[in-house]
Amino acid sequence: MELRARGWWLLCAAAALVACARGDPASKSRSCGKVRQIYGAKGFSLSDVPQAEISGEHLRICPQGYTCCTSEMEENLANRSHAELETALRDSSRVLQAMLATQLRSFDDHFQHLLNDSERTLQATFPGAFGELYTQNARAFRDLYSELRLYYRGANLHLEETLAEFWARLLERLFKQLHPQLL
Repeated sequence: MELRARGWWLLCAAAALVACARGDPASKSRSCGKVRQIYGAKGFSLSDVPQAEISGEHLRICPQGYTCCTSEMEENLANRSHAELETALRDSSRVLQAMLATQLRSFDDHFQHLLNDSERTLQATFPGAFGELYTQNARAFRDLYSELRLYYRGANLHLEETLAEFWARLLERLFKQLHPQLL
């Protein structure tokens, strides 16, 4: 029995020695074969990928411990990621762009229609309601609508100033017409 116990003890000791001789598998550098395979499948040069893990303390994106990543790989993957994201955003935004363009045309048509109707209504109703006062100042109204159209198309006009000038000119003319004796 003692011999048997001693045999087991020797067997356990031998196994422990063999394990120590092999070393800790976690401390050995690991192969970067799988990383090389994936990186190469993306069309990148395998010369950027190390054969075994290296220190990543200088890296910005990849893990900073032991890694199969290099600065060149980070740069290549970041550039590819940026390009793919840009393409995906451009592709997915085309539908939105088309929808917004359609809505813009619809709004533009509607706004132009309102502006034209407003001018026509003014020209149709004001002469009957104000007679000479309107007809002598019709040009001021036409000029106002012209300036409103220019503003809408993007001309460098200040709308508040344009409207203030219109009302000032109109009131001055009306005052002169209604009270010539005061001038």
